[in-house]
Amino acid sequence: MKFMMFLSIMLILISHPLLLLISVILLTFTVLMIFYYNSSNSLLPLILILLILGGMMIIFLYMISLCPNQKMNFDIKHLILMMSLFLINNSLIFTKISNKELMKIYYFPYFNMLLLMMLYLLITLFIIMKMLNWISVPLKKH
Repeated sequence: MKFMMFLSIMLILISHPLLLLISVILLTFTVLMIFYYNSSNSLLPLILILLILGGMMIIFLYMISLCPNQKMNFDIKHLILMMSLFLINNSLIFTKISNKELMKIYYFPYFNMLLLMMLYLLITLFIIMKMLNWISVPLKKH
């Protein structure tokens, strides 16, 4: 939970596109690992991680084609702020959430909606991949 909060704060403070992508992927892995450890079913986190990482790869390709190469600059104030927040143990921010609260998404009223959203995202991903196969032009014209 502490690592998730650290990654969330890091998302706010980072401005470089590559570091943003890496932090979003790490945050996705941590959230889905929590879902995996708290559930008896490993299929749902696997489908979610494949969908989210597929979307992240598409966004990454789009950003790489549009953004010029930028130099990574580290601000020492942001680094000190992130490290101090990571080292705080007795804060209200890092309270523990029970497994019941995390597992509400898998209970009956929400489970059908979750499956519907995952199927929608999967079908949308397949349609976009099929459309990109038909169009054989680069994303950015020079």
